[in-house]
Amino acid sequence: MPELPDVEVFRRRLSARGLRKKIRQVAVSDARILDEVTAATLARRLKGRQFTATRRRGKHLLARLDKGGWLTLHFGMTGALHYYEDPDDAPPYTCVRLDLVNGAHLSYTSKRKIGRIGMADDAKDFIAEENLGPDALDRAFDLPAFKAALAGTTRSIKAALMDQALLAGIGNIFSDEILFQARIDPETSVADLGAAKVKRLYRTMRHVLKTAIERGAGSEQFVERVPKGWLLPQRRKDGRCPRGHGPLKISTIGGRTAYSCARCQR
Repeated sequence: MPELPDVEVFRRRLSARGLRKKIRQVAVSDARILDEVTAATLARRLKGRQFTATRRRGKHLLARLDKGGWLTLHFGMTGALHYYEDPDDAPPYTCVRLDLVNGAHLSYTSKRKIGRIGMADDAKDFIAEENLGPDALDRAFDLPAFKAALAGTTRSIKAALMDQALLAGIGNIFSDEILFQARIDPETSVADLGAAKVKRLYRTMRHVLKTAIERGAGSEQFVERVPKGWLLPQRRKDGRCPRGHGPLKISTIGGRTAYSCARCQR
């Protein structure tokens, strides 16, 4: 599932290639991913318009239109945003395609059709309606804010990291990576984390997410780009700990499959 690093890569791609480019045509090939907007309405609101800015909140990408309103994108389980110029490079599983006047294309793809594209009048209202907590990489989300977000919950730290209402952007895969690098057992109750571990966890979270973005490595795409010693490439049934090379522990936490090393993450 695309998480914060994936979506930030999509945002940067849209900012670099899609801003100030007029939309000539909108093609909806699978309306199942449209969120409270019809294909006809989406096409009418986008045709002849251009994006002037982008922003991301957790796993959500928003693009501002020149005459008001925002296009909102959530990538579900298998979604992605592609930019291409040659029609022969058109990606499979395209659900919505924006044809730009310069001849290039932006395609929203989703193999499993679990994602959402919609329209919003105001970005702040959209974020509030989605009940999104602070973005995990927001500059204002400092260590005291991180402590405040975790305060009062007795859930496991993995479940807390994945709660988009507490902090937005981290899912099942990157929560495993963050906890592995911080050497914290994912089943540990938040209430049992001391101040030193919370501080280490916060710093590790920021480092992992920023490094993944810089390397263009997502939760399941381009995992070969992550630094040596990361857990992500080993998240499988026969995976081994990158440190001690012992078998990984597989458990279910918050309804999700978690990978950890019982020896490293005590």
